[in-house]
Order: sequence, then C-alpha cells, then structure tokens
Amino acid sequence: MKQVYKFLAAVMLAVFCVSGSALAAEKEVSSIDAVDMGVADTGETHFTKTDAELTECTEDYTVAVLPYVDLSGLEGRSREMAVNAVKEALQKKYPGKKNSPTKIVGSNALQKAMLAHPFENAEAPTLDELVAVGKACSADRVLFISLLPVRENETGFMVIVGSQTYSAVVTMKLKCVDVNNARFLYNQNVEGIGSSSSINFWRIGEPSRAKAVKRGVEDCMENFLTSFD
Repeated sequence: MKQVYKFLAAVMLAVFCVSGSALAAEKEVSSIDAVDMGVADTGETHFTKTDAELTECTEDYTVAVLPYVDLSGLEGRSREMAVNAVKEALQKKYPGKKNSPTKIVGSNALQKAMLAHPFENAEAPTLDELVAVGKACSADRVLFISLLPVRENETGFMVIVGSQTYSAVVTMKLKCVDVNNARFLYNQNVEGIGSSSSINFWRIGEPSRAKAVKRGVEDCMENFLTSFD
C-alpha cells in the first residue's frame, strides 16, 4: 500500500511541476515580444503606460527642476499651452507649500550651479553632469524636461457641415536623477498623443491645435512623474 501512495505522490508532483512550468511560460514575455520596448544606445527607452494617478509627493527630499528645453517648433498658443501643461504637472506633484516635505531648489541657486557646471550639450545632459549640478545646489533629485519636435495631423471631412479631428504626437525627453546615489531613476523618451475634435459649419468651430498639444504633453508628464516617488 505504501508503494501505491509513493507512486501517486510522485505522479502528482510531476503533474504540478509541468503545470507550474506551463503557467510560468504563459506569463513570461518572450524576448521577441519585448522588441518594441527596445533600449537605445543612449540608455533611453520608450515608456510603458501606467494607470497611476499623479498626486502630491510626500517624500522628504529636495528637487531641482532644470530649465525647460523646447525643441518642438511650436508657436503661439500651442507653445504656451505646452509650457503650462509642464508647469501644472510639476506643481501638482511638487506644490511647494510650507508644510510640504519635498522642497524645491530656488532658481538663483540652480542658475549658479549650472554656471559652475555647464553642460557640454544642453539638449542631452549626461548623468555625471546632472549629478554635479545637483550637488552644487544641494538637491537630492534633478529633473530634466525637453519637448522634442511635435508631429501634427488633421483628419475629417467638411462640405457645409462636418467633423474634424486634430491630433498631435508629442515626444519628450525626460530624466530624473538620484543625486546621492548617482543614478537615473528615469531616463526615457516618452510619446503622448493628444487630440481635439469639433463639429463645424464651414470654418466655424475648428478643433483646437493647442488643446491637442496640451493633452499630449499632459500624457507624457503624467507617465514621467508617476514613475518615481
């Protein structure tokens, strides 16, 4: 009888191992499936969209936000709304209230630090350069934000009354450096898509290009600022 029990136990163990292996194989993403997540020579990657909500930071550290770099080619209202979207996202995470645990480096202190440690390429600062600036202005974190050229497209139809949609593909270069540990917490090129639609009569009620750009920037900034504490 003991022999039978031992045999049944061995069979059950074998079945469990095979099932577990099959389950693990189903859950694991293959190297081929991961090709679209590719890493560039610069160490930058494209983001994986998250559903995290952007909220005020409750961590005790000092953050320095480097001057915003605009390479978008946008003009007028579109450019203005893009800048506002960046500022609003930063202020939501770092409101700078007196009782906030997270402190923000002043612009004068940051400017002095950047003059003492200039970047070789202001559009793509290296880890060492960002760490040097962070140390010079006594920051624990340094954020670099750059808006790259925006791709725009208008679709729809119009005879007398019609619908139109304006879309903007926004790409941003975003970096967050942990100064004390001299490492990137975030170093990615991020794409966000914003759109604006309208029902119009002739040219009255056109979709807003500026709103489309703003929504694309908001998408990028939300993914950036929710990726680290």
